[in-house]
Amino acid sequence: MFLHESAGADEGDALNFDVSQSIRYESNLFRLADDERAPENKAHDTVSETGIGMKFDRHYGRQRLLADLNLVSARYAIHGDLDHDRPDAKLAWEWGLGDRWSGELSHAYRETLTGFDEAGGTRRNMNAYTRTHASADYWWHPRWAVGMGFAHTRSRFERSDADVAEFDADTVDVNLTYRPPTGNRVVLTLRDTEGEYPDRPEVTGSIRDYRQQEVRLGGEWRLSGATRVSGFIGRTRVSYRLAPERDFTGTIGRIGVVWDATAKTSVELSVRREIGARQDLAANYAVTEAVRLVPKWEVTDKVTLGAGLEWRRRDYRGDPELLGGGVVRERPADNSYRYGLTAEYRPLRALSFAFGVQRQVRDGSRSLSGYSANTADVSMRFRF
Repeated sequence: MFLHESAGADEGDALNFDVSQSIRYESNLFRLADDERAPENKAHDTVSETGIGMKFDRHYGRQRLLADLNLVSARYAIHGDLDHDRPDAKLAWEWGLGDRWSGELSHAYRETLTGFDEAGGTRRNMNAYTRTHASADYWWHPRWAVGMGFAHTRSRFERSDADVAEFDADTVDVNLTYRPPTGNRVVLTLRDTEGEYPDRPEVTGSIRDYRQQEVRLGGEWRLSGATRVSGFIGRTRVSYRLAPERDFTGTIGRIGVVWDATAKTSVELSVRREIGARQDLAANYAVTEAVRLVPKWEVTDKVTLGAGLEWRRRDYRGDPELLGGGVVRERPADNSYRYGLTAEYRPLRALSFAFGVQRQVRDGSRSLSGYSANTADVSMRFRF
């Protein structure tokens, strides 16, 4: 559920392992409208997910090596054709050379089941996402650095009828970083991305390849002992070689504020407006706007209660649906809502139990059906 957080390695331990087990009930697994029929005429299901993970994090002088390896096995009580195993791995080397040079070399690979609210249909479709990144910064002053970065991203799908959504992208960053002794950080970034959807037709009107140019100001800043702000704001321009009438220029951003109201209560508020957000897997170039609110209450040292509310609007102006012969069909905007409650119990430092309930609703529109879905899950995680 979107309210849950992932767990990190224990501080002071270089190598950590964890095992997890969750049971999730879905009232509308395929996110279907009331008048749509589910396979076997059963829209509900119960999903069991078993996970194992390993995390390595150690410093060797100025060098830091990290490895985060996870595998989740999902099994469905009714719709067994959706059973799958999904790996998620990241390797990183944060390097340092003398007092002035630093950077990172990393590689990440993950497989996920494409959400039915994103892609529609009732068939399994796994996505394989790969990202390789390298960066270098030169600290010409204890507080200031200039640097560059390069990333190659690749996305592939299991089903052949999803080939039009597969893409490759190369991104180059130029950064100016300010880091005062307080630990805050501000980064000015110029970004240039060239991407291609290799299986889309190379005809007039097709958004087969694109170029995205951005300027953004981001970072993390502690405004006070109780308030922290992080994120970025900037301008972006997306241009299509074969469909210049679909070029987009606009403001983008993702701002998050965490306010520790008391020693045991906190509120997190985030606002975002993005183009091609990774969270919106099927809508690679939809314009996504979202607001999310998450309050938490640490009732005791072992019990934490939380709630969550999210509103999201997606405008598909940048990503029409491609039909045969290069013909396109417009896809409208849609609004969706998520809200729910969570509870976590930690009887031991290494052992935790969590429970959550959530409701999702999407408004219907001209060509996208609306739906409602209820979810409940219980999970256990043990770290050692």
